[in-house]
Amino acid sequence: MTTAITSFGRNDLRGLRREPLLAGIVFAPLVWIAMVRFGTPPAERLVNDRYGLDLAPHYPLILTGFLLLTSALIVGGLASFLVLDERDAGTFAVLRVTPISLGSYLGYRAATVVVVTTGYVVGTMSASGLLPADQVLPLVPVGMLCGLSGIITGLLILALARNKVQGIAVLRGLGILFAGLPLIPYFLGPEWQYPFWLLPQFWPSKTYWLIAEHATWWPYLLGGMLYHLPLIWLLYRRFTRSID
Repeated sequence: MTTAITSFGRNDLRGLRREPLLAGIVFAPLVWIAMVRFGTPPAERLVNDRYGLDLAPHYPLILTGFLLLTSALIVGGLASFLVLDERDAGTFAVLRVTPISLGSYLGYRAATVVVVTTGYVVGTMSASGLLPADQVLPLVPVGMLCGLSGIITGLLILALARNKVQGIAVLRGLGILFAGLPLIPYFLGPEWQYPFWLLPQFWPSKTYWLIAEHATWWPYLLGGMLYHLPLIWLLYRRFTRSID
């Protein structure tokens, strides 16, 4: 199994070197960090001077919109593009005659999404200059939950796209759904947030907002995991049936 993981990793690196688009996605967090770290202070001064509004209490919203949600979207999209490439290259047919099962391959993909998304979330938000130090450690499980959202994003792209061009179009559409709508509950009372529970990305967002408020956050973390896992299983089963 270790040999298979090493082989998958080398193949991923080759794919990133061949595709400038995929390589650009990998380094996108550097752009996000720069936007938030260097763009927020002048924007804050402008808003404060013109409207007398202090943006500091709303840093969690800024971090969620620019860094937390986009991490899951980008990493999940990147994983789906790699799978689409490998499906076109006949990798799945080769797996049928090797000791490595399709389930092991997809398990590697899912684990990679969770690990990389967690790293992106913790790394980018810590480097933003807006995250208090006492929120870094609780952010790790939030990043893992974002990773589960990234898996759902990737599986949805695989369900709706037949090639990478279609995948990019689907990713753009999901960006509106998964990186825009989950921000709305920030402005709503708890009684108005229930419809947004259907969005996987609501759960890591809400969990982080409660962390920022120093409120009890673990029920939303647990609820998010219980919501994500059945969705992942259903989408996984749909994908495996589509390639049988």
